[in-house]
Amino acid sequence: MTNSRWLLTWTLATAITVGGWLAFETYWRGQSYAPTVMDSFDLWSQHRARAVKSAPPLRLAMLGASRIQYGLSPAVFRDETHTLGLNVDPIMLAVNGHYPLAALRDLSEDDQFAGIALVGIDARGMDRNVWEMQAAHIQRYRHDWSPSREVHRRLLSRVQAYAIAARPDFALVTLIKRYLNSQGSPYKEYVTFERDRSGGTDYRKSDIAAIHTARVADLRNYYSMHTPPTPEAWLADMREVVRWVEKINARGGKVVFYREPVSGEHIELDEANFPRATYWDKLLPIMPALMIDFRDYPELNIATPDTSHIDIKDIDRHTRALVQVLKRKRVL
Repeated sequence: MTNSRWLLTWTLATAITVGGWLAFETYWRGQSYAPTVMDSFDLWSQHRARAVKSAPPLRLAMLGASRIQYGLSPAVFRDETHTLGLNVDPIMLAVNGHYPLAALRDLSEDDQFAGIALVGIDARGMDRNVWEMQAAHIQRYRHDWSPSREVHRRLLSRVQAYAIAARPDFALVTLIKRYLNSQGSPYKEYVTFERDRSGGTDYRKSDIAAIHTARVADLRNYYSMHTPPTPEAWLADMREVVRWVEKINARGGKVVFYREPVSGEHIELDEANFPRATYWDKLLPIMPALMIDFRDYPELNIATPDTSHIDIKDIDRHTRALVQVLKRKRVL
């Protein structure tokens, strides 16, 4: 085949591929779908590696579950601290649906970490029974993370940020299976996700009444199946966490425990099972870390439509308010 024919072949193949991709993107965007970065063990590991880079800037690890991951913006946090004349690198290490004490322990055992650990947690999340929820993420980081994985994950994140076709739920095989099983189109998420691992819950795109009902039902079910430890046993277990905090403090770092905003039935059920006076407040005298409860700060009392998470429109306000509280408490 002559060079001109090879060129024509490749040109046609490229045109067909690009045209097909554009048609695919146009169709699904017209159905109100949008590109989004997809979380993974590798994406978590990519950011975990940043937490132990040398300062400056000051490394601030955001640990927690969904209330941190979908409630704080690392970009806004960085900008707000910059206006205060500070050079801070906020790193999102929260994991949706997973309490974070395993991650705090991991940072305490890493001699390279000398930054700030901001831990979004409540008394239930300090129960020893849920300490290991993020252990799998740590295991993958410790044993599987590598330069080649970092290159792959960085490239994948950029593609996912702009292309619906890069989402696993829009893979051709997945779409065909859904069609053959009469499952219809993929689920329309009301949660957005960014390359920095932060997310946002847009309740305008959801059935908030149904989400509220399901959230409360899940929490009632959890408490009916899991009897809280006695305050004495809970506090005895927390003495081990005190030792983790002391390790970070000894390296010049700091730890902040932050009880994030919740409301309605959620706070009522939490108080019925883990009363603040006999759990959280009993930890204050022995914990060498700052402990912040949102109820003590009017600026942190932010609406949670599903009783557990703030709306995407309030993330920036929440982040700025928390920065100001941390400034007043001399954490930064």
